[in-house]
Amino acid sequence: MIIKNNSGLDGWTSISRASIYAFILTLPFGKEYIYSLKDLSIHSHIAKFISEKILEIVNAIRSNKISSIVLDNALTMVKVKQMVNDKYNHIISISCIAYHVNLLITDIMKHEYSKEIIMKYMKIIKFFHYSHQANALLSKELEDTLINDRGLKEYCKIRWTITWDCFESIRKCEVSLHNIRIFF
Repeated sequence: MIIKNNSGLDGWTSISRASIYAFILTLPFGKEYIYSLKDLSIHSHIAKFISEKILEIVNAIRSNKISSIVLDNALTMVKVKQMVNDKYNHIISISCIAYHVNLLITDIMKHEYSKEIIMKYMKIIKFFHYSHQANALLSKELEDTLINDRGLKEYCKIRWTITWDCFESIRKCEVSLHNIRIFF
């Protein structure tokens, strides 16, 4: 049995608003390598264009060394997967699970209950952010309890992992927050 490479594509917008695409190879033993980073800002991100870019890489590596491509499930990428599969039917198109999880969590975070929790967490975080005395007490308390991942992390609705970090920081600091509440 021959295990072949997995190829993936991840796109994002840089701080300077450039549209960056990373073409990533995953080798059979799990190592990931960025094959190339491309600034595709001046191009229209239609399926034909993106599939051409992917096919250029598949041809450069040799199609017989690629077993699958991993893309999100946005409408354009569904078409891209189909176009690549039409040319190389042995390459399996796989949907990125992180994309689906991000969509799911984003929907969950839109519910009123989730919004209320976030607002309450942000009140706590902002209090410590703007109060030097409270922040100093919390920092000292965290230092005394030897919590490695110190401090409260702010919420940002761009990525669900940042939301998780915010919630987790409150949870990790819970005892310390209770210990210093007598001062306020």
